[in-house]
Amino acid sequence: MATSSVSDHPAVAIDERMLRAAVAAYLGRYLGESRVHTGSDLKVFLTWCSGQDLDPLCLGRAEIERYVRWLQEVR
Repeated sequence: MATSSVSDHPAVAIDERMLRAAVAAYLGRYLGESRVHTGSDLKVFLTWCSGQDLDPLCLGRAEIERYVRWLQEVR
């Protein structure tokens, strides 16, 4: 069986400025320890998205459900 050097996932072009703005706006809703914990959860989510070659701003329900399953099974 031949292996392909091409990933099964399409290459994702993430607009870093838009993502940073979205993260800042999201975290801006929280203060104190809530912000710290929410930031930690968001970091886990963004790291998972990066590992899956997914743009976190363009996910659908299927990808979110896959993330939740990953949290339940792996994390």
